[in-house]
Amino acid sequence: MKTASVYDVQHNFSRVLAWVTAGETVVIRRHRVPVAKLVPTQKKKPQAKMPDFMARLKEDFGDQVFPDSQPILDELREDRY
Repeated sequence: MKTASVYDVQHNFSRVLAWVTAGETVVIRRHRVPVAKLVPTQKKKPQAKMPDFMARLKEDFGDQVFPDSQPILDELREDRY
């Protein structure tokens, strides 16, 4: 664990950021009193594969066939004019 003063952070931020990027934890001190801690973030996990929606639909509804909605939509559209 490294330490840096507030002055160091203000004037040499790139150096302090390089420490954090390298995996170091940096304690920031004001008048020799610790006031903050910079900790490197956790590495990102690999993104999960997209779910198989078609398999899920088949699991939920099986081989159930739904009626075609096109005639209903056409009828509703005729009523608009």
